Amino acid sequence: MRVVHKLKKTELKLIKKILIGILLLGFIAIIGFVVLMTNFELFDEPTETELKAECDYEGLRKVKMTQESGNATANRSILIYATDCGIDEKNSELIFVASAGFIKPKDVSFKWKSFDTLTIKYNKKLEIFEQKKESESVNPKIIFEYITE
Repeated sequence: MRVVHKLKKTELKLIKKILIGILLLGFIAIIGFVVLMTNFELFDEPTETELKAECDYEGLRKVKMTQESGNATANRSILIYATDCGIDEKNSELIFVASAGFIKPKDVSFKWKSFDTLTIKYNKKLEIFEQKKESESVNPKIIFEYITE
């Protein structure tokens, strides 16, 4: 009987040690996950940084280029918007969107060619998601000319 009783005590000690080990591993995993999430911004909302904004020669229309940061699920992107000068930019029209894991601000540029034409140059290795030919909501209309480099 004593041998059986000692065996049960030994088994209980072993079970306690296993449970403590599992709890410690779980605690370490939770700490690791928190550190990973805070340091690497895996699922953070992308932030948008203005790279360039310029009105046309007459001060009627404005074109703005921004860079949107990526995260674990999305690459960085460069976006170009058009709006009327002096108008709330929340209602701006999305004209051009390019994305890639390696994208840099110098990979996309724009310049007013004439009163109604805007030239947009971009790296040919970029993935293009939006590329309008002309503005729809900005008056007078802007025609977009694209050049790949």
